[in-house]
Amino acid sequence: MRVALHIQYDGTAYYGWQVQADPQTVQGTLERALAEVFHRSIGIIGSGRTDSGVHALGQVAHFDIDQTSIPPVKMWRAINQHLPADIRVIGSVQVKADFHSRFLPEYREYRYQITGRPNVLNRNKQWFVRFPLDIEKLESATKLILGKHDFSSFCFAGTETENMICTITSASWLTDIEAGFSFVIRGNRFLHHMVRMLVGSMVEVARGKWELQRFVELLNQPDRKAHSVTAPALGLTLMRVSYPKEFQPRWSEHEDGLASLLTGG
Repeated sequence: MRVALHIQYDGTAYYGWQVQADPQTVQGTLERALAEVFHRSIGIIGSGRTDSGVHALGQVAHFDIDQTSIPPVKMWRAINQHLPADIRVIGSVQVKADFHSRFLPEYREYRYQITGRPNVLNRNKQWFVRFPLDIEKLESATKLILGKHDFSSFCFAGTETENMICTITSASWLTDIEAGFSFVIRGNRFLHHMVRMLVGSMVEVARGKWELQRFVELLNQPDRKAHSVTAPALGLTLMRVSYPKEFQPRWSEHEDGLASLLTGG
């Protein structure tokens, strides 16, 4: 059977999601926990490969298992017993055999947080920007990225993906006296470093270092070798992954309702 997991993690101590030869990764840590629970090697597939230092409140992953005495809706409890405090599975449920966490999402939603007031408690989840930002300029740049575009100029040059077309369905900047600026973006897919490059480049416009026209040119003249500015990883969080109705995991089936409370589902 195929099981989906709803996962949260603080990415500060990890070299991203994807398993690597030596460094500690989120996927690798989860797979070791699964091996402890099920006494066999189990691979998991995540909805997206978050970078080193990036966080998640709504990561989704799936794995396959043949026989086990643990009901799928209770697996998250067993897995958490073998995880460090900075990674938690908050939901688990059996899904259709053709469910795929990476290839089926309708959209993914990310949030990037910026602050002009450093707070030691938030040091690992906000980018401290030392100069004033013009919110109107941020909003002007944001309107430009809505819809379908080739985001080659906002992608890590070494990425192996050939298709650079992404559709952004919503994007906005929110302001808060304490929290500073939050950029929330939703799209069907995102390229390697794309959100961080968009944020970094928009900040260059908002601080007055770039004219808006430079941002326009990066968007309208796609080029992997373009000189975008990449915001630090620590401010970025994967908030939500949504699937078509027939594939959407029903996290609300959990006993204590924790997953339902956090996802609204």
